Amino acid sequence: MNIDILKPSIFPAKEIIAGVTKRNMNLFPETGLSFAPAKILTSEQVNTHLKVFANFLGIPLESLKYNKQEHGTNIEIVTKNSKPGIADGMITSVPGLVLFVKIADCCGILLYSPVQKVVAAIHSGWRGTMQNIARAGIEKMTERFSINPSELFIYLSPCASGEKYEVGGDVAKYFPDSVMKIHENKYLFDNQKEIVKQLTECGVKRENMEISGICTITNTDYHSYRRDGIRSGRMAAFIGMR
Repeated sequence: MNIDILKPSIFPAKEIIAGVTKRNMNLFPETGLSFAPAKILTSEQVNTHLKVFANFLGIPLESLKYNKQEHGTNIEIVTKNSKPGIADGMITSVPGLVLFVKIADCCGILLYSPVQKVVAAIHSGWRGTMQNIARAGIEKMTERFSINPSELFIYLSPCASGEKYEVGGDVAKYFPDSVMKIHENKYLFDNQKEIVKQLTECGVKRENMEISGICTITNTDYHSYRRDGIRSGRMAAFIGMR
């Protein structure tokens, strides 16, 4: 089955397989292609979608690597034998494995070191961004694989945009440089702007970042919890080395 995905242009296609799955409502008219049960799919249906995804990528199902996400900062080093656990980020140096994080309005951060041959996938909603999970991921890549942040190539996926992502003062207080007040105790939060700031502070070069301009809230090709509530599915932001 040929599914529709969004492909980053920053990664070398001969070395990296990466992208973000779309809803593909023409193929899955009831729920869209989704990778979390949420309130719309059974575990069996999710497994079917995972098989479709693996077949599309041309890899065995066991080479798809993902975790239960809890908006924390746990980063897991993934090998061929890794099983799903609890983590919002994954790193691997093993070719043939495809890491993916499940996203709707949260941002997926995909990272590649062409020098050390290491990839990572990170899930960063406002809670992850507040805890600077991007820094946690880069620090772990540095500690375990001796990467230099300046060598990283990074893609930020579609997510809730700074024009549509409304938050209250309880959230806005953490991001003074990335919010705009629009009403009493109402703000617009630009998650991507804050993540770019965090990545830059880690030593990542701005010219090595590709930032999707797609807003998941307004673009119905993508799942959005803000738009669809409990009927929202989850996309996969994925990366692996060939």
